Amino acid sequence: MLGTISHASLHFKAQNQIVKDGALLGLVLEDDSYLIDGFVANLWRIVTTELPCDWDIVQLLARCPYGRCISKHLARIQPDGNEPDWRCRAGVNLGMHAMLYRTGSLPAVQELWQATTFNEKSPQCLDVDVALASISDRVGYYAIPSSHTPGLVKEILFESPQHDISSKTHQ
Repeated sequence: MLGTISHASLHFKAQNQIVKDGALLGLVLEDDSYLIDGFVANLWRIVTTELPCDWDIVQLLARCPYGRCISKHLARIQPDGNEPDWRCRAGVNLGMHAMLYRTGSLPAVQELWQATTFNEKSPQCLDVDVALASISDRVGYYAIPSSHTPGLVKEILFESPQHDISSKTHQ
């Protein structure tokens, strides 16, 4: 559990730094991710031609995305109605490898997201990606499915420091 709490806290800390820096957009990459060739040009094309005006967050490498396709590359994420609310609708939109944030809306999104993540009555929501998916009907959350090739981001298959923390706490 310590690894899960640490993972969520690190993402929220990175988001706070994005807001503090004052940029219009913020990109957070996990240590086991790398960008494909042409990342900047391809991401900019998606942002300027495919993203609707209401977007807050774009997950650039989504595992098991649940929602509806809105363009060639993007899905509008929705809570999985097949999963019970008490489980935080877990099991979809997994991973936080690469997240793009619209800085102006991030404080409001973060308030809702943190309240969901750190809610002792909903321990299944402690996984930051699960918590985000569970509130996706209240935020402009979009994703690029990992099945898209070539995609924008790839995962490096090695055990990251985050994995080491998680595995040590489960022993």
